[in-house]
Amino acid sequence: MKREERILVTGGAGFIGSSVIERAIREGKDVHCLDHRNDLDKFSHLNGSVKTVNLDTRNKNDLRYFLEKYSFNGVIHLAAVSRVVWGEENPQRCKEVNVDGTQNLLECLEETGQDPWFIFGSSREVYGEPASTPVKENAPKVPINIYGETKLAGEQAVREWSVRTGNSSVILRFSNVYGNEKDILDRVLPRFVLRALKGQPLEIHGGNQLIDFTHIDDTVEGIFRAIDYLGNGCPLHDDFHLLTGKGTTLQEVARIISDHLGQDVQLLKMDCRNYDVDRFVGEPSKAISKINFKARIKPEKGIPMTIDRFREVFSL
Repeated sequence: MKREERILVTGGAGFIGSSVIERAIREGKDVHCLDHRNDLDKFSHLNGSVKTVNLDTRNKNDLRYFLEKYSFNGVIHLAAVSRVVWGEENPQRCKEVNVDGTQNLLECLEETGQDPWFIFGSSREVYGEPASTPVKENAPKVPINIYGETKLAGEQAVREWSVRTGNSSVILRFSNVYGNEKDILDRVLPRFVLRALKGQPLEIHGGNQLIDFTHIDDTVEGIFRAIDYLGNGCPLHDDFHLLTGKGTTLQEVARIISDHLGQDVQLLKMDCRNYDVDRFVGEPSKAISKINFKARIKPEKGIPMTIDRFREVFSL
């Protein structure tokens, strides 16, 4: 990234967004955080280095007004209803935020005459239940849940915007990111860690899942590699997996936790959910070859790191 670039991070108060912003600030970047949450004071420790705006991307008028005041060299769009289960519980809100909010942002950038590069945070959920693994970026995309459908629609909107405007964009598909206390604590890995630290049983829905878990430090590194790629004459549009390429079962996660804590953990099997993808492992070779990104933190290392961090942060 060039030092003079001004970057907008939507969903910047979230798990991935806040981690991206903290690194960008450490590197001396000019960063604006846009988020609908009321807890934007979480950046107070950065001593005013990040500019924050409380705004919902569903409100196109407010979004346009903001973009008339500020212009950006790059946009990292992470604002989303970010859990599969939330999409199933409130599909209308999921569509409004993930599809309409994305379309509003793209249209407002165009209407205000801006020509930034654009990164869209997508998900492995766009593939649905793959026929085989590892899954490549060009594999069929047949989502089985509302969240995956909305992410796929967002990808299409970004692709069309790039073709229409000539601005470069990159789709980054995340896969079960974990690793610090900013995560949504009811997601599977932080929930497992917290329950184990409290001596509670680990609830597993189904039990046959094979998941490509990705540590937050790797995810952030991948985003910054994509930014470099966008700044060095990349194609008009591209897509990459940010993941390890290694599948881990939930039973293996439980074993890693148990080994690190030096105590047995109890598994409590629950009914499977029809909107959960059962098995996914992504193929990482495209990101390795084109943006020089390779995930370094495998679950065997990352899960113990997460346990130690949660222990410290939550005094457990």
